[in-house]
Amino acid sequence: MKTIAIVGGGSGGVSAANHLAYKLKSEIKEGKVKLILVEGSTKHYYQPGFLEIVFDLMSPQSTYKNEKRVLADGIALVEEYATRIDLDKQIIATEKQNISYDYIVIATGASYDYEAVPGLKDGTHNFYSMEGAIELKNALNHFNAGKIVVGVASMPYKCTPAPLEAVFLLNDYFTKRGIRDKVEIEYMYPMPMTFPDKGISDITLDMFSKKDIKSNLGFQLKSVDVEKHELVDQNGKRSAFDLAIITPPHKGNKLIQNSGIGDKMGWVTVDNLTLNIKGHENAYAIGDSTNLQVSKAGSVADAEAIVVSDRIVQSVNGENPVSVYDGSGGALMITGLGTASMITSSYTQKPVFMPESYSFYWLKLIYNNVYWNMTAKPVLNGVIQ
Repeated sequence: MKTIAIVGGGSGGVSAANHLAYKLKSEIKEGKVKLILVEGSTKHYYQPGFLEIVFDLMSPQSTYKNEKRVLADGIALVEEYATRIDLDKQIIATEKQNISYDYIVIATGASYDYEAVPGLKDGTHNFYSMEGAIELKNALNHFNAGKIVVGVASMPYKCTPAPLEAVFLLNDYFTKRGIRDKVEIEYMYPMPMTFPDKGISDITLDMFSKKDIKSNLGFQLKSVDVEKHELVDQNGKRSAFDLAIITPPHKGNKLIQNSGIGDKMGWVTVDNLTLNIKGHENAYAIGDSTNLQVSKAGSVADAEAIVVSDRIVQSVNGENPVSVYDGSGGALMITGLGTASMITSSYTQKPVFMPESYSFYWLKLIYNNVYWNMTAKPVLNGVIQ
């Protein structure tokens, strides 16, 4: 019997587990393959929904389901957190046991490093957790005038367009409340652009101009002066705020650091085509856990999950794995209450920003609800490939 282990129950981990369960259905049923998901959390979150909680586009309850409900038949869920992974001995240590495997997929995602920026946790808000989104929603409901700064502490971070979405949603939110003229909105970014791609940066800067949104580009956050309500950059420059919404620094999961299999920031080094962890043909990493220079977004994790599941199935069947990842990913980016765009890219295609429209906005709202059956647990898997 071959044992395939997936560590991490986020979007990429669940997607990889489900694709493998569908593709190896017969082998699992016949006892030739054992498929396990190691994940201590009992809840599976739709993380893009956190920002939408802030603006009443989704309810908190609609952004999560019980982990077991999104898993296909044939997956054994180990409800324990992994504490260490030994790639050489092919063992996953959990809080209670050691699990041996033949193939492993690491999908542990990213974690937030609040301590990297003094004052960040106490002095600012963010929408990178359900609790944080609810707190921000309440803060905005009581905000009637002043300056709001939306910023990014450092690169990389989850869902590259998300801070821009927040800026555009804030603009329409306060317009709808009839107090937009009393609220100053500023976008702060550590690069000299609004987005890692100049073309998209130019488009969004033009949108800023039309919507009276200010920008503070190249601001590399060092600390937050909680008492003075000021953001401080690496050169000592200060930016005052009444309310700050800051994407926290990201780093790899603690498990990766404990296992000694990541770089200094805890990202797992993988081959950009095969997604193999360097030096281990039976080990893969996907999604936010990797060092790949692609967007840390759910769509990327899902695309990688398909490639990895194909490669493992090919190996299990005695074939030489040939499936490769082309760097593809896409995101529906909200540009206001009623408009959105689509951004797509790959290793060979620069990011493309499609003209904003109501159709994309409608598609975004629809996807929020069908995610559970289209991506998390794809009901058409095996029917449509």
